[in-house]
Amino acid sequence: IYLNSYTLSIYQILTMSIPVSLLLCMLFMSAGLGSSCIYKERQALLDVQASLIDFYGSLDGWGGKEENSTDCCKWMRVTCNNHTGHWWWFHSGSIPHQLANLSNLQHLDLSVNSLSGSIPHQLANLSNLQYLDLSGNSLSGSIPHQLANLSNLQYLYLSNNSLSGSIPSFFGDLTSLKLLDLSNNGLSGNVPNTLGRLSNLDRLDLSHNSLNGSIPNFIGSPLLWYLDMSSNQLHGNVPKSLGQLSKLQELNLRNNSLNGSIPNFIGSLPLSFLDMSSNQLHGNVPNSLGQLSQLVYLNLSSNSLEGVISEVHFLNLTSLRTLDLLTLPWGNPFYLRNNKITIVQAGTYVSNMDSNSTKLPILEFLGHPGMDLSNNHFEGGVPSLPSKLAALNLSGNKFSGTISFLCNFDGTLTLLDVSNNLLSGSLPDCWMKFQEKLVVLNLSNNNISGEIPSSLGTLSNLEALYLRKNAFVGEVPMSLRNCTRLKFVDLGENKLSGVIPEWIGEELS
Repeated sequence: IYLNSYTLSIYQILTMSIPVSLLLCMLFMSAGLGSSCIYKERQALLDVQASLIDFYGSLDGWGGKEENSTDCCKWMRVTCNNHTGHWWWFHSGSIPHQLANLSNLQHLDLSVNSLSGSIPHQLANLSNLQYLDLSGNSLSGSIPHQLANLSNLQYLYLSNNSLSGSIPSFFGDLTSLKLLDLSNNGLSGNVPNTLGRLSNLDRLDLSHNSLNGSIPNFIGSPLLWYLDMSSNQLHGNVPKSLGQLSKLQELNLRNNSLNGSIPNFIGSLPLSFLDMSSNQLHGNVPNSLGQLSQLVYLNLSSNSLEGVISEVHFLNLTSLRTLDLLTLPWGNPFYLRNNKITIVQAGTYVSNMDSNSTKLPILEFLGHPGMDLSNNHFEGGVPSLPSKLAALNLSGNKFSGTISFLCNFDGTLTLLDVSNNLLSGSLPDCWMKFQEKLVVLNLSNNNISGEIPSSLGTLSNLEALYLRKNAFVGEVPMSLRNCTRLKFVDLGENKLSGVIPEWIGEELS
C-alpha cells in the first residue's frame, strides 16, 4: 500500500477545507475504482459517526437512503484502498472508542481540538498505526500501558496536553519509533533508560514537564539529531553518551538543575543549536567549544561558569558572527550573563573570518538586537561593538577606560547601562544622535568626571537618568529641562554644586 501524489493532494485539499474546530471524522485511503468497503468496517464508521458532534452536518450522507449509501467507499471524505476496501488514513477532531474497530488504520491525527478525558486504551488495537497525533488538546491522566502494542508506530505526538504520571518504559520496545514528543505536559518521575535504545529515534522532545533524575544514556539511538529536555528538574552530569550522537544538531537542556562541567565532547558534535542555560554548571568553558563550526545559537547564561574566555573558544565558529570575544549569530544572541567569566586580550583577537583583521569585526545585525553581558568579570577597555544595537547592558563588570565608545553607535540605541564598572574620564558630547530613541541611561557607580554635558538635554525621549556615585562637577545643566519625559533622575553622590534648579519642579512635573 502506498500514498501516491494524487492521493496526497486530495488529502491536503480536504484537510484545508475543514475547520479545525469541527468535531468530525475524515477517513482517507489510496483511491481506486471499483472498490467497495467491508461491512464490518462500514459499521465501525457508522459507530464513529454516532459518537461525533457534527454541528455542520458534514457527515449526514453517511449510511442514508440515497444511492451509494451502502458503499462507504463512496461516502463524502472517505476513500478506500482499491485492493482491500480498507480505510487507512484518518483525520479527526474526536477520540471515539469505536476507532478500535478500524484495524487497518495507519494515520490518526486529532491534534489542536478541545478533546478532554484520558487517552482511550482501545487505541492499542490499531496495530497497523504508524502515525498518532493527539497534541494540542486537554487530555489528562497517564499514558496507557496498552499502547505498547503499537509495534508499527513511527510518530507519536502527545505534546501540549495535561498528561500526568511517569513516562512508560515500554516506549523502549517501540523499535519503529522515529519521533516522540511528550512536551508541555505534567509528566514526572525519571526518564526511562529504555528510551536510549530506540535505534530509529531521530527526534525526542520531553521539554516543559516535571521530570527528575538524570539524563539517560542514548548509546542505542545513533540517528538522534534533535534532543530537547529543557524546563524539567533533571540533575547530575551531562552524560558522556551524548558525545556518541554523531548526528546531534540541536541540544536543549536549559532550565534544569544539571551540575558538573560542560563536557569536552561538545566540540565533536555537529551542533547548530546549544542551550545549557539556567543550570548549575560550573568550571571552565571547554576549549572544544571553538570547534563547533556549524553552531548558530549558543546560550550558556545563568550558570556558575568561570575561568578565561580567549580566542581558542571561537577558533572555528564560522557559522556565528563574532562580536569582540562573544557572538551574535545573525540576530540570535550569544548569552553568557550571570556567570564569572573573564575576557583576556579582547583588543588583539584576530577573527578567523578575516585573517588580515587586527580588530574584532563590526557586523550587520538583523532587527537591531540587544546585547547583555552584565554581571560577569569582563575587564579592560570596552572593545569595538556593532553600531546597530537597540540595547546594551555591560553592567556589573570591570570595564575601564572612557565611555567614548558610545559615539560609534547610531541612533537605534534605546537603553545603555554601563553601571557598576571602572569607567573614567568625561562624558563625550555626541548625545544628539540618540535624541529620538534613548529611553534609559545608567552610568552610575563608576568614576566618570567632568561636567554633565548640556547636549544631554537633546534626549527628548529620555525617561530614566542615573548618574549616581561618580565624580561629576559643576551645576546641573539647564538643558535637562527639555527632557520632559523624565520619570527617574538620580544624581546623588557626585561633586555637583550650585542651587537646585527651579525648573525641576516646573518642567518635569
